[in-house]
Formats: sequence, structure tokens, C-alpha cells
Amino acid sequence: MLVAMIAFISGVFAIFLIASISGTLSERAGVVNISIEGFMTMGALSFAIAGSFMNSTGNSNWTQIIALVIAMGVSGLFALLHGYASIKLKSNQVVVGTAINILAQGIALYLATSGALGSDGTRIPTNYAMISFDNNANIFNLYLIIAILIASITGVFFTFTKIGKRYAACGENPHAVDAAGINVIKYRYIAIIISGMLAGLAGAMFVVVEISGSFRGSTAGWGFLALAIMIVGQWRVKYIVPSALLFSIMFGLGKYLWAINGVPESFATNQDLFKVLPFVGSLIVMVIFSKWSKAPKASGIPFDKSQR
Repeated sequence: MLVAMIAFISGVFAIFLIASISGTLSERAGVVNISIEGFMTMGALSFAIAGSFMNSTGNSNWTQIIALVIAMGVSGLFALLHGYASIKLKSNQVVVGTAINILAQGIALYLATSGALGSDGTRIPTNYAMISFDNNANIFNLYLIIAILIASITGVFFTFTKIGKRYAACGENPHAVDAAGINVIKYRYIAIIISGMLAGLAGAMFVVVEISGSFRGSTAGWGFLALAIMIVGQWRVKYIVPSALLFSIMFGLGKYLWAINGVPESFATNQDLFKVLPFVGSLIVMVIFSKWSKAPKASGIPFDKSQR
């Protein structure tokens, strides 16, 4: 059971790390993205639909890589809705994000329970499992490798590259960036699209890690937890990584602690209470770290060139 818990923590860590970095990439360019949940939902939906067709005839588990790419593409396109409304139309970005979440949830619930597009009327099964590199223990898996690569590339991008500095400046002082001849609008569109793609990837992983390869129309609020991780991590990869690990451990304990040998019987009889642990923990951690939170200065403020 301990090995199963560590494997679960590994998968959850990959999802939280990728999803929180997706929000970071958007907000550091100046676009508030509370629609991580919506993008994850669309990624999970498209992954499940693609997987239900590709894996229905017993194809290799590796075909899920194609489904992961499809999930990223669909979520990236879906993110264009957010970009158009918040960047082009200069709408309130929190309202836009809320609308995206509601729209994605409605589409996903309908298709997952419609009996069409791979649905059996209650869910969309894919029969996929994590691709493991440690004799199926699932601790060292493909999702973890992808997450570490994304975190490493993002950290290097913001810390050591000129483009990364410009990118971050779009979320701090976009008018100064514009005065230097840099296209702020282009950077923000790129940011929201990449953010959507990464959130979609995280949503696709959710289908395999949390619900054993089937999608039932929701990503269970994990996108909102990713937002909390991003804030606790101060929009910096070096802090987001340990924050994501902390939340992942809370999830692992909440799901498996009651079943470990030697744990008091009262834990088993109240196992449902442990499932609340990550959400209660997120509130406590947010309260503790709130006074140090420092978001990008221009995050959430529509860019208007005429106001320079």
C-alpha cells in the first residue's frame, strides 16, 4: 500500500506541477488565468475521446502519447476564447475565466454522459494506465518525466533567456515593453495559448492518475488547487515545485493513509474525512503565505497602447 501511495503522489505531483506552471506562464505575461480548471476539463475530455477510439481495440498503452498531444491541441484552441475576450476585447479576466470554466464543464458533462463519442452513458473509458519505467511500480513514470522537463525548461526560460525577461516584463510594465518596440499583445496571446495547452496536458494526465483511465465529466477542482499552488509558489518555478510536492503529499495521505498497516482502525472508519485534507490544507497554506504573495504588477490589467 505504501508503494501505491508513493506512485499516486508521483502522478499527482506531475499534474499539479504542470497545471500550476500553466497558470504561471499566463499570469507572468499579464493575463489572469483562473480558467485552469476549464482547460484541464477540455484536455481530459479530448484525451478520453481520443483514447476511447485508439485504445478500444487493445492498442499499445503508448498510443496515449498521441491522445496527450490531441488534448494539448484542443485546450490550446479553447484558450483562444480566453485570449480573444481578455486581450482583444479587454474584458474582465476573472469573469472571462469563470465563463470558460462553466462552458468547459457543461460541454464535458454532456459529452461524458451522452452515450456518444466513446461514452457508455456515465463515463468515457480509455483503458490507459501510467507508462512506468520501474517495473510497473509507477513511481518513476512518463508523466513525472514530462513534468520535470517542463519545470526545468520554464525555470531556465525565465531566469537565463532574453525572451524570458521580455515575457516577464509584459506582466510587470507592459507600457515600457511596448515603448521598446516589443509586441505585448503577441506575447500575451502566446502566453494564454501555451497556458491552455499545458493545463490540457495536466487534465489528460488526471484521467489516468485519479480515475483509472475513465473520464466522468469533471477534473474535481484540481485546477483551482493548481491556482493555489501557483500563488503559494509566488509565480516562481523554484517555489512552485516544493509547493506542488506538498499538496501532492496531502492528496496521497488523504487517499491512502487510512489503508496503511498499523494505522488505527478509527482512520479506516472515517476515511472520507481524509479526502478533505488537501482542500483544507490549501486554505491553511494560503492564509499562511498570503502576506508574502506578490503577483505580477500588470496581471489582470488589459493592455491599452493608447494609455501609455
